[in-house]
Amino acid sequence: MNGYPNEVVTSLNDLMRFEYLVQQGNILPKRPIYSILAGQHPAKMRGRGLDFEEVRLYVPGDDVRNIDWKVTARTNETHSKVFNEEKERPTFVLLDQSAMMFFGSQRYVKSVTAAHVAAIVAFHTIKRGDRFGGIIFNEDSYDYVEPKRSKALVEHFFQMTVERNKVLPLRKTVKSDTGLINEMLHRMQSLITHDYVIAIISNILMLNQDSQHLLRSLSYHNDVIFVHIEDPMDKLLPHGKLVLTDGDKQIEWDSNKNNWGDKYSAGYNLQLDSMIENFRYYGIPVSIINTKAPVEEQVKDKIGGRLRK
Repeated sequence: MNGYPNEVVTSLNDLMRFEYLVQQGNILPKRPIYSILAGQHPAKMRGRGLDFEEVRLYVPGDDVRNIDWKVTARTNETHSKVFNEEKERPTFVLLDQSAMMFFGSQRYVKSVTAAHVAAIVAFHTIKRGDRFGGIIFNEDSYDYVEPKRSKALVEHFFQMTVERNKVLPLRKTVKSDTGLINEMLHRMQSLITHDYVIAIISNILMLNQDSQHLLRSLSYHNDVIFVHIEDPMDKLLPHGKLVLTDGDKQIEWDSNKNNWGDKYSAGYNLQLDSMIENFRYYGIPVSIINTKAPVEEQVKDKIGGRLRK
């Protein structure tokens, strides 16, 4: 026991419970195009089989072996089954457990929410029979887990996550260090060749031009998705007077003074929208996950909304 609730510091049992949720099919549907891993883009990977997609009217030239005789008999029109090539999709996660992620104003802190996202990604990957691995990092160092098809390896990844998660309450100061994530992206480039699903789980507003360049480079031969972990106070500070501190320095804040509160929110939204638009241009989807609700509920809502469109 670490003495903290799981909403503040995660545990191995907390992360392992996602195995049941994923196995029961309650989070992600089987069709990979709707997966939070695949984003909204066709895979670039080499094929290894066929994955059923739909039934449509027969078109001259269709393989007669794919005729759906049941639908044909029911409609009195010839229909064919359509298959998509099933792709090998090894997944590599870059999981941010730095001090900047140790913040939460309602239910969870960002570092725990990020770990929960990684757990869903891990078990979804293993369930599909693909390789999973990644990097967990903070300001001090990082852990690299080589991608393999192994539940034991997933558990090892989680244990490394827990070890870095539980030191966060001991941090005395918080420093914004864009160079940290850039260093990790450089390491990824040396570890990953092509045909991967890459999930970056962090704060997108920590990225600079170099970060974006590195992500674009990775996206040329891989499917990249950025999972932005957001807290309600990131974009809307409480009304009235506050004392804000990073553990070293502090300032007095008054949301009503010179419309500081409105300007802060507008600036945040503008910066976030600009970053998302930049990534969209390069085919990198951004998924926003907040700290106020369980990750599994948010993922189901996102997938459900996409299926209803």
